[in-house]
Amino acid sequence: MSSTKRPGRLRPEGREGKVRKEFWLDPKALKRAQAVLGATTERETVERAIDLVAFRAELTRGVQALAGLALARRS
Repeated sequence: MSSTKRPGRLRPEGREGKVRKEFWLDPKALKRAQAVLGATTERETVERAIDLVAFRAELTRGVQALAGLALARRS
């Protein structure tokens, strides 16, 4: 067990490597996002949204890298 964990306090199954956060969200926005993402829980909604933001950043970097390439036509 890591020295950062308190003795006797184990995380429930499936939460390894995750941190607990508490914040206020607009319930209407959360429900809209949940419907769009097809998530079954609010937590899944937030996790999918965070993953999508990270993926968008990766796509943006990829598009920027491609924009600098000179392409030649094949005949």
